[in-house]
Order: sequence, then structure tokens, then C-alpha cells
Amino acid sequence: MLRTTHTEHIERKTTPNRRRFAFTLIELLVVIAIIAILAAILFPVFAQAREKARQTVCLSNERQLGLALLQYAQDWDETLPSGLDRNNGKKDSGKWGNRVWPGEGWAGPLFPYCKSADLLRCPTDGVRSEPPLNLVVSYGYNINLVSGSEVSSDDTGDDEGGSDEKDRTPAGAPLPLLTAPSRTVLLFEVSNVWANVRDEREGAAAPDQQGKHFSASANGLDNRLYAQKDWTTSHENQYATGFLGERRPRDPQKTQFRRETGRHADGANFLLADGHARFLKGARVSSGRNASAEWCGQDNKPPQNNCDGQFRAAGTAFDGPPGFAATFSIR
Repeated sequence: MLRTTHTEHIERKTTPNRRRFAFTLIELLVVIAIIAILAAILFPVFAQAREKARQTVCLSNERQLGLALLQYAQDWDETLPSGLDRNNGKKDSGKWGNRVWPGEGWAGPLFPYCKSADLLRCPTDGVRSEPPLNLVVSYGYNINLVSGSEVSSDDTGDDEGGSDEKDRTPAGAPLPLLTAPSRTVLLFEVSNVWANVRDEREGAAAPDQQGKHFSASANGLDNRLYAQKDWTTSHENQYATGFLGERRPRDPQKTQFRRETGRHADGANFLLADGHARFLKGARVSSGRNASAEWCGQDNKPPQNNCDGQFRAAGTAFDGPPGFAATFSIR
């Protein structure tokens, strides 16, 4: 049996006990509170940074689509796309099919120039594609860039055959016709639109090849966003731009505007007709039909000679208040 020596006994007796340190409950609660405060401050910053990155990708998409549109125009005698004329039908067959609005179906003819459906989808757009027919199209086409965009809604297109003026295929605007391309909207942001953009006519020639909609066209006015496969409009299809031109919906419960502000940080991306894209708040973009003249204000406010005030966008040369940076008008 081992015995401790007298010296070892003295050392053990005189050596002080080592104290074990630990956090108290109050200290732990203070640390947790500090972490929670830092998270509350930093998480929104991280979210904003991520959204800013998505906004930048969206802006890049529009720029590349702008290059594709200009390439298309060069191949077609400097003429922009006009979209479809009819859904499912041919004139020489004796039945045209359903008429659709000018500019609808603009993305199909453009697809060979962009070659990627991903360019047509904004990363912030919350809807998903359902391939192969229902591909998300996050951008709409300015209907004022197509002849016949102000055709009467009484023109249902139910006639058979014939060569009536109203049966002519609408034509896209020639680039020289645009008085100030850097101020005219070409593409804008939309939501809840799916189309078979890989087909040149988006399936209009074959019903089994159609998606839910056609790629959309509009002039920025409420209930004037067209993506349906007939002569109608629907609240299902929405602007993602925020309210345009300082106009507000007559009925907030029956509007095509997704919300008052745009998809990205209270604004949205717009592609202008000269091919450049920029971020703008909706209030800075004048909506409506083509202006009667380039100097006219939106809805002819303030009143000027030779200007029509019926749901007209501001002209490209109008520089009065509220200071529009872009317009849906081509003149």
C-alpha cells in the first residue's frame, strides 16, 4: 500500500482549489439579445443585397432582349415585331380563328435571336415555368409599337375569309418612325404570364402546342394588358411595374396592377426602344395610347393645341411636370 509523504500532504493541503468559470443565466440572455438585435439589423440588409442582385440580372436580361429585338429589326427591314394576328386558323382555310390583340405573341418570333427562355424570366418573378409549353414570360411588349393597336373592341374578328381591312396582319413599327427611341418604352415587367415561346407562333397554329397564354402586350393602362388567347383581358395577367404615369386604378379590387410599387425596390426595369434598359419608378413612366404629337402632355395636361386628352401617354418631347423619364408613346 502506497503512502503519501509528508511533503505531498502539505502541498495538497496548501494548494488552493481551482475555480470553474461559467456564464450566468443573465449573461446568456444578454448575449442572445445582442445576437437577435444584430440579426434584425443585418438580415434585411442581406435580403436587399440579394434583391439588388436579382434586379441587376433582370436588367441584364432586358438589355440582351434589346439586342435581340434590334437584330430582329435589322433582318426585317428595320421593323419591330408585331406579334400574332390570329390564334389557330388561316385565312385561306375559310376561318381565321380567334383574333388576338396586336403585339401578343411577340416573344416567339424573337426566340431564335435570344435562344434562351431564361432571358425572358426575371429572377424576382415568383411564378415557375411548367415546361415544355408553359414558360414564364416576365416582360410585356409596348402595344403602341404595332399598327392597329387602337382598333375598336367591336372588331371581334368572327368574320369568315374575306379581305376586309380589319383582317390585315398588324405591322410592327419601323425604327425610323420613332421620334425619340431613348424615351419610348419597348419592354416592361409583367407577372403571371406563361407561353410556349420556343415556337415561332407560340402554338397559335396548333392548339396542342399552346401554353396558358401568349406573351403579353399593353399600353400601361389598367385592364389593357393582353395575354389571353382570344379578344379578352384578364386580371390574372398583371403589371409588375407599380402604378404607371401617376394613374391609380378605379377599383383596387379589380385591377391588373400587382401592387402600387414595382417588382424591385419600389420600381421596375424598362427596356427603351434604342436598346438600353434602366430602372424607373412607375410614376415616372407615362402610360396610355400614342400621343397626338410629341409635345403633348399625358391626357393633354396641361391643355395644348392639336392634342387629344383621351387616355393618351405623354409625347416623347414633353418635358413638363411631373417630369416623365419615359413614355409608352412612339411620338
